[in-house]
Amino acid sequence: MIQASRGVQYTFFGKVHPERCNVSIPEVRARVGRTGDEIHGEMRYYVSFSQVTAIFVSEEPVANIYTLKNYIEDAIRVALDALGYVLACGYDLEVTEMIDSVGGAPIVFGVGIPAVGKVAEQAGVSFEVILRLFADSRGAYLQRCLADLREAIRAPKDTGFFCYRAIESLRQFFVHEKTANDDKSSSWEMLRSELGVDRSEIEFVKTFASPVRHGDSGVISDEQRADTFRIAWAIVNKFINYGNAGYKKT
Repeated sequence: MIQASRGVQYTFFGKVHPERCNVSIPEVRARVGRTGDEIHGEMRYYVSFSQVTAIFVSEEPVANIYTLKNYIEDAIRVALDALGYVLACGYDLEVTEMIDSVGGAPIVFGVGIPAVGKVAEQAGVSFEVILRLFADSRGAYLQRCLADLREAIRAPKDTGFFCYRAIESLRQFFVHEKTANDDKSSSWEMLRSELGVDRSEIEFVKTFASPVRHGDSGVISDEQRADTFRIAWAIVNKFINYGNAGYKKT
């Protein structure tokens, strides 16, 4: 059992899915970051019958709990991926709650991204509009895009990778449906022109995608992750409205 330590202590609780697999991992200890980093301290966690307990101890209070949550999730996912490889099983992790040792209110984590919670609605995008676009073969590009955004939400460390691939899925629409002879070289330009997207926005997302897509480790803060989601959602909303207008520029 994990015992309390000196310093500011944050205790996270979660679950391994699917719970029916009854995953157990003995206590693991790890050092997170270095002095001067946004997140640095000692972490300990264990999994018992798919129930996760993780404790992070820092000398000073953590400024952004959601960034810390991302670090905790990433660290535990590494162990779950290793176990999953050995057993040829696929496991997922959900961190659900956090309490601290300094009297802060307990936090129950939702499943959404607050930074883009109302963005689709404000852009005039609804569930019904999206389903209409799925009615013909052209909807396959959006389906692939939304699948990547789902993974971007679930895997904080890979947010940039999946958001960029979601945008690339929409680019494939312009490659195969709008350009002659699958002209990939002009498809990015056509996407930006038809949807009214600035190149710098796509480049921002690519900044956090490139290291991960080439097998390097990716570092993204909670603020950067929020900005990445905002850009991705804005581009996808434009594509959905573009498709709703008959895949024509309005």
